Amino acid sequence: MRIDIVFLIFLGFAVLMWLVALITKLFPARKPNSLYGYRTDRSMRNRRNWNYAQSLLPKMFFRVGLYHILLAALWSVLPPLNDSMGIMLFGLVLIAAFGLELYRSEYKLKKYSKERF
Repeated sequence: MRIDIVFLIFLGFAVLMWLVALITKLFPARKPNSLYGYRTDRSMRNRRNWNYAQSLLPKMFFRVGLYHILLAALWSVLPPLNDSMGIMLFGLVLIAAFGLELYRSEYKLKKYSKERF
């Protein structure tokens, strides 16, 4: 197992995502606002959607952190690659992870908003 700067970036980002997940779990945004919380058109449409979206947000950040933990573990056992390749991989995984999680959350929110009270 090797520990280098890329491994530390993956690990540090995962810890940051888990801290954000914890903060959003403990202190969810109470009402729609322009600063804090899961803020998309669908989530801000009504209070019911907003509350549900805020319950999805910590899970989303936790999973993004988990993806980066898994990538850090994989990076540490792979044959050495150069740091710039690792940073590019980090960026790609970051974009893909947030894209996937945003898609999943919006799908759940769309399904939830169609349900009757």
